[in-house]
Amino acid sequence: MIKTIIRPISELSKRMADVEAFAIDQDTPVHLTKNGSNHMVIMSSSHYEKLSAKISMYENLLRSEAEIRQGKSLPLDTAMTDIDQYLKERIHEQSGQQVSG
Repeated sequence: MIKTIIRPISELSKRMADVEAFAIDQDTPVHLTKNGSNHMVIMSSSHYEKLSAKISMYENLLRSEAEIRQGKSLPLDTAMTDIDQYLKERIHEQSGQQVSG
């Protein structure tokens, strides 16, 4: 569960360093309110990157589930064989490039 911190936006101008330190030290978003309503969120860039990675992963999972429902998936043994072949080809290409480079 994501921890929610709510502060009035007036704190931003008065105590930016404290809000920034809290967001970074606690690794949690800080919700700022304006006139009693949620107005904006401040978070560390590392928290944003983690959140973006999760969203991307969930999007990929949803896309994969849709492909499975549409019959666009491969049996596991076929997929593993394809992956092994792909990796062997990539290793062969890289070793060929290193020799000629």
